[in-house]
Amino acid sequence: MLGVGEIFEKLWQSCAFKRESLSIINQDLCSAQGFVLAQDIVATRPLPPFDNSAMDGYAVRIEDAGKEVKLAGRTLAGESNVGFVLTQGVCHKVMTGSPIPRGTQAVVPIEQVTHSNEHTILLPADIKDSQNIRFAGEEIALDSVILPKGKRLGALDLGLIASQGLSYIKVYKKPKIALFSSGDEVIEPGEVALDHQIYNTNATTLRALFAQYHHESCYKGILPDDRQSLREILCALGEYDIVVTTGGASVGDADLLKATLHELGAEFIFDGVNLKPGKHLSIALLGESIFIMLPGNPLASLLHVYTIILSFLEFCAGASKYYLKAHIGCVDCDVALRNGVQTLLLGEFRDGVFYVFNRGKFGSSALINVWKNNAIALMDENYAKISAKESIRCLLFENDFEEECRFINTRRSL
Repeated sequence: MLGVGEIFEKLWQSCAFKRESLSIINQDLCSAQGFVLAQDIVATRPLPPFDNSAMDGYAVRIEDAGKEVKLAGRTLAGESNVGFVLTQGVCHKVMTGSPIPRGTQAVVPIEQVTHSNEHTILLPADIKDSQNIRFAGEEIALDSVILPKGKRLGALDLGLIASQGLSYIKVYKKPKIALFSSGDEVIEPGEVALDHQIYNTNATTLRALFAQYHHESCYKGILPDDRQSLREILCALGEYDIVVTTGGASVGDADLLKATLHELGAEFIFDGVNLKPGKHLSIALLGESIFIMLPGNPLASLLHVYTIILSFLEFCAGASKYYLKAHIGCVDCDVALRNGVQTLLLGEFRDGVFYVFNRGKFGSSALINVWKNNAIALMDENYAKISAKESIRCLLFENDFEEECRFINTRRSL
C-alpha cells in the first residue's frame, strides 16, 4: 500500500483534469469570501493613491528648519490642494490622511511648533527629510500583483481588492460535493436508536469541517447495503464533481460500495493506505466524478480528512496552496512506533510542545479522542521510536494551507 506522500503524487496526476476544467464566474465582492481567485488582482491605483500626511501637522521645507514661516493654507482629509506648491518660507497645515502640497519635504507635528501669531509659526531646528509623509505607492505600487490567482479569499483580501475600486472579481466555481454515510446499522440524529444501531456522527462532522474550509457539500443520506439500490444511486451522481462516503471502504461482506463501483467501471486511483490507524481509504474515478471512500470509524475518517482529503479538496478547488501548514514542536515523552508503517499520533500542541495522547495508543473509532486534542503528527515508516524532546512537525486541527508538503516526518525532514 502507498504512503501519504505517494498518494498525493497519484492524486495530483490523476485528478489534474478537475483543477484544469474549473468554471470561472464573476462574483460580487461582498460575497466572495471563501472563493478561490481565478485572476491576478493587479493594482490599477497605487496605495496610498497620493502623497499624504501621516499625522496632524504642518507641511514644510527642510531649509526652513528653526525658522519662522508663514501659514499659507490648510487641507483636510478628503480635500484637494491641486495647484498649490509649497515654497521656502511658507508652511501648509495638513491633517492625517490629507494630501500634502507639491514641494513638501516633511510634516512637522502640531505639538512641535511654536505659534508666533495667528499667521506665523516657529519650526523646530531638527526636521528630517520625508518625516511623517506617506508616499503614493509605498504600500502597493501601480501595476503590482497584490493578490495572485489561486488565492483563497479572506476578509482582509476583500479589503485590498476594494481599495482598487473593484466590485466584481473572477473566481473559480466551487466543486460540487455530495456526502453519504453507509450501513443499515446507521441512523440519523433525532431518530430513536435500537440497541444494535448507531447514530450518524460522520455526516454532521464532515459537513461542518468541509464548510469550515469553505467547501460546500450536500448531504444525500445513508447508502443502503443493497447492491441494486446502491447501483441506481451511484449512477445518478454524475452532476457531482466529488462524492464522499463514510463506511463501505473496508473488506466486510456487507461493504458493497467498492464492489459496485468496480462493476460500473470505476478506475481506482488507490485502494488502501500504509497508515496506522485507518488504512481503509480509497479514491476512484467514475466518469467525471471522483469518489472518496472514507472508513466508517469516526476517528479514522477524520484523520484521513486532515492528512489527505482537505488538501485534495483545496487542489480540486484551484487553490495554489493546498497542503495543511506544518508546525514544529518538541515531543513530551518517548513513543514506540511500528516500523514499516506510517503512524498518526494524536496530541495537544501547546507552547511549542506536542503532548502525545496516551503515548500513541488509541482506537480508530472513538471520536472523543479527537475532541480531547488539537493536533496530529504523521510519522513515516522509518521511525521505530520518538524520543522525548525530539522536534517533529504537527498538523493543527485549526489550520491554514501552504505550497509544499512539509508535515510528513522523515528522518531527513528537520
